[in-house]
Amino acid sequence: MSDESNRRWTDGLSAAERVEAVALTVSEPQTANWIASEAEVAHETASKYLSRLADDGKLIADTRGQQTTYEPDPISQYLSEMRELYEAHSPDQLAASLEEMNDQIRSWKTEYDVETPNELRASLRQAADEKDQHERRQAAREWEHLETRRRLVEDALRLYDRFPGQGRSASA
Repeated sequence: MSDESNRRWTDGLSAAERVEAVALTVSEPQTANWIASEAEVAHETASKYLSRLADDGKLIADTRGQQTTYEPDPISQYLSEMRELYEAHSPDQLAASLEEMNDQIRSWKTEYDVETPNELRASLRQAADEKDQHERRQAAREWEHLETRRRLVEDALRLYDRFPGQGRSASA
């Protein structure tokens, strides 16, 4: 095994960075104990940094009884992703990406004769076989993902109207 494969994900990261990395990638609310274990830090350390992340608006803390759970703040994540798109891509690149997403959604609408991801899910009974059912489910999940990405790209494009010249230039 090479030295690179022996490296752990925690190598080179501070305790704060590990806690943040774990807390911002959970898919469901988790306790400080769970996050501490995943980040390989003490409970007290995790609690301290989780509290800071919640105060900074990056996490939502929900206390029920004596247990507090943490999860990423969806608004903060959305705004951060929108800003990353705005800063990393020109308006032309964003427009091209938006066009690709729209083309894919139109393709699913035509292929399956539906208008929404949920209509596609409802069409499972029309599937020819298990493979077709799997493909329809997968297409519905991807469609929902593209809808979210599409809104992000549209919002990033609107930033160019509101703040012209602040992001990456079209010639970059």
